[in-house]
Amino acid sequence: MKKVLLTCFTLLPLLAKADGSIGIVGDYSQSLYKDTDNQAKVLPAFSYEGERAYVKLPEIGYHLIPKASYQSLSAGLRYQPSAFDPDDSNDSHIQLMDDRDDSTMAVVNYRWGPISLKMAQDISGVHDGYFGQVSLGYPVQTSIWQLIPSISYRYLSDKMSDYLFGVSSSDASRTGGSISAYDAPSTTELSVGIRAIYPISSNTSFMLNLKHTEYDDEIKQSPIVTENKINSITAAFLYNF
Repeated sequence: MKKVLLTCFTLLPLLAKADGSIGIVGDYSQSLYKDTDNQAKVLPAFSYEGERAYVKLPEIGYHLIPKASYQSLSAGLRYQPSAFDPDDSNDSHIQLMDDRDDSTMAVVNYRWGPISLKMAQDISGVHDGYFGQVSLGYPVQTSIWQLIPSISYRYLSDKMSDYLFGVSSSDASRTGGSISAYDAPSTTELSVGIRAIYPISSNTSFMLNLKHTEYDDEIKQSPIVTENKINSITAAFLYNF
C-alpha cells in the first residue's frame, strides 16, 4: 500500500489541467538503484485547483497571487517520497538496509509566464535538506493535440542528496561490510520532457508524458546506485470538472 500511495503522489502533479480531474493513470519508470527492477503501476488519480487554494498532490497550498495572473506566488506543504526502498532491490545486502522515511517539506513557488521557481525545505526532521528548482515549459497547440515541452534543473543539498544516495555507517555494518559507508555530496538533476494532451470530448482527455532525467555522474560513486539517467512514461485517461 505504501508503494501505491507514493507512486500516486508522484504522478498526480502531471494531471493538473483543469479546475479538477479524476481518472486512471499508468506509469512505467526505470530505477537508478542497484539491482532494482523497472516499476510499472496503474492507479486512480484526483486533482483540484482553485483560484487561491490548491491540492495538487503531493502538494497542497495557497496562491498568494491568483493563479490566473501572468505571474503567481504560492506557499504550501509537499509530501516528499524517499524514492529509495531497500525491499525493491534484488541485492540481498541492500535488502538488509533500513527503510528511509518520507518527509514533509515547506515549499514556495513563483511563476512568471513560462518560467517557474520552487524552493523546498524539509520541516519533518527526516533529513533537514532542501532543493531549489527552475523550470521552463510552454504549451503548443496543434490542430488536435496540446503539446507541452519542458525542461527543469534541480539542486539537491548535501543532506537531501545523502539521504537519497548515501550509505550510513549503521547500514554498512548491517551488511557486514559488503556495502561500504558513503557520504553523498550535493547533486543536481536535469530533466527534459514533453506532455501531450488529446481531448476525447469536452470533459474527457487522454494524457501522455515522456520524461528523461539525468543526475550528476558523481552519484554513481554510491554503492547503491548504478545509473545516473532514468526514463519514464506516463499515460492517463481523465475526466475534467
